[in-house]
This record gives sequence, C-alpha cells and structure tokens, in this order.
Amino acid sequence: MYILGRTQMIPTDSYEDAVRRIMAKGFDGVEIGIYNRAFEIREAFFEEDFPERMKVCMEENKVKAYSVGAHMDYTESQEKLQAIIKAVGVAAKLGAKQMIINGAIRKEELSFEEQWKKFIEDTKLICAEAEKQNVYLAMEFEPGFVADNTEKMLKAFAEINSPMLKVNADIGHVFLQDEEPMAALESCRGMIVHAHLENMAKGIHNHLVPWEGDMDLKAYLMKLKEVGFDGNASLDVYQYDYEAVAEKSVAYLKGVLRETEV
Repeated sequence: MYILGRTQMIPTDSYEDAVRRIMAKGFDGVEIGIYNRAFEIREAFFEEDFPERMKVCMEENKVKAYSVGAHMDYTESQEKLQAIIKAVGVAAKLGAKQMIINGAIRKEELSFEEQWKKFIEDTKLICAEAEKQNVYLAMEFEPGFVADNTEKMLKAFAEINSPMLKVNADIGHVFLQDEEPMAALESCRGMIVHAHLENMAKGIHNHLVPWEGDMDLKAYLMKLKEVGFDGNASLDVYQYDYEAVAEKSVAYLKGVLRETEV
C-alpha cells in the first residue's frame, strides 16, 4: 500500500512546491487536488502544460504513486460539474489511474428523491467521460451526503452502471456511517481502487491523526487487503498543520501496515 500526501493541505500556490514538501515528509506519493484547502478550484490544475510539468516534478521528487482528488459536490452547479468532467481529462493526461469524487451534499430544503435523481444523472455524465478517458472514478460517501453509507453508494453504482465507477474507501466514514463496518468493506470486495486513512472517535465526524480515536486501524487495513485493495491511500486529516503531523502519521501508518503482514 502506498501512503499519499494531499496537495490540497499544503499552503502554497505552487503544485511543484507542494509535491516537494509532501515527499520530504516520507510519503510514497501524492494526491493531486483540483482545489485548495477551502475546496476552491485551482485554475493552475487546468493549465495546458500542467500534466507535463507535474510529470517532471514527480520524477524529480521520486514520487512512487499518485492520484487526483476532485472531492466536491458537483450537483451544486453546472460550473462545478463541468470542472469535474474536465478534470477527468487532466487526470488522464497525468497518467493517473483514479480520480476521487464524492457526490451530493444533502439539502433539507429539497426532497431526497429530487436530490438522488440529480446525483445519479450528474454522476452518469462524469462516468461517460471517465469511460472515454479510461480513468477510474473512486467515489466516497460522508455523513450528510445523499449517499451517506456503503449501502446507498452501492445502490447508486447499480443505477449508474459504469465499469469505471469504483470505491474510495474512507475508513473513518465507514466506521461512522455503517452499522457493520467490516461487512460494509466486504460488500466492496474487488471494487476499492483508493482509500483515505485517518482515525475517528465514535459518533463524531472529525478526522483525527492515526494514533488517536476509537478505530482499530490494524483491523481496517487488514480488511482492505483481504477484500483485494493494496493501492494508493491518502492521509486525510484537516484540523491540523498537515506538515507538522505528516511525518509521524506516515511512520505510524507504515508501522501498522507492517503489523498486517505478520
């Protein structure tokens, strides 16, 4: 399993600088976000020479693995939807095997049925582009989303019916939202192409560093391997100075991964 750092969390206007700083902390690679820490789209990601610049940068910094992060509610506006669709093409030019997406944030003023329909329709449009570009879309769910657990996410997969639609297993979200987390991961056997790693306290949606919280990380990482996943997994923490906790977090996660091999 490769442990990736997220460019989104590095306070710099330069993707190249973000990659250098991430790799200096012991990560295996990078999750290249299309947005900044405030989830605002970064125009630099869509510059024509961006893919080639990043390939050079990643080679110089000995990046072993990478993905693209496009984690935003693309049902909110046509602008956001088109940005996600366009990002699929950039991901393909980068040579990324997967791009992370989520879906619709639940809005109480709209009916669930209306939001579900919009979520399905817009995801189908993104999948159509992913099929053209041969890029997997790794979807995750969260508390407060239209698809807010594994069962609903897989129901959406069945309705969308795209070979490029796969799973980003955010283990903290599975811990919070699924009554039987290990059974939920089992239901995704063979479908997980990316993961987000953190710890969480019971009943609280707050991404904690790996050594805090109530989750048994070893059990989750072992289950990911058991169901066929051993790929790119990003450190997904927000409330901290990312660089300040990165080195210890990477070492901790790699230590737990070594334990899963015993």
